[in-house]
Amino acid sequence: MYFVFACIAAVAVLGMPIYQDLSVGSGASYSCIMGPVPPGAVYIGEVGPVDSYKTVFPAGRYCEWANAAGEPLAYQTGWITTIVACVATAVVVWMTALAVREKRPRRLRITLIPPVLSLLAWIAVFL
Repeated sequence: MYFVFACIAAVAVLGMPIYQDLSVGSGASYSCIMGPVPPGAVYIGEVGPVDSYKTVFPAGRYCEWANAAGEPLAYQTGWITTIVACVATAVVVWMTALAVREKRPRRLRITLIPPVLSLLAWIAVFL
């Protein structure tokens, strides 16, 4: 039963790099232009955001626009997804620890699949 809960939590962790990839899409600058623009941001014709890039924590994108006075207006995606992934990672570790105590040694490789998938998801976000 612990293994099943660890697998479900691992699926939530795997959603983080997928969201990050979808959030950045064809490039951070293009995604910032096509995504929500903060109220008051200056957007005239081809002038895009002042700064835009893919972020690791939170896993998403950062868009910085300028308002009419020249002050920066920032927009950050990925906070909810990253918080869910952090909680899900803790659940994966906890459930795996409980499953390892319960399983026979020959099934250890199968029991370690959810934490390995979670680790790969975090590595994908950082790359």
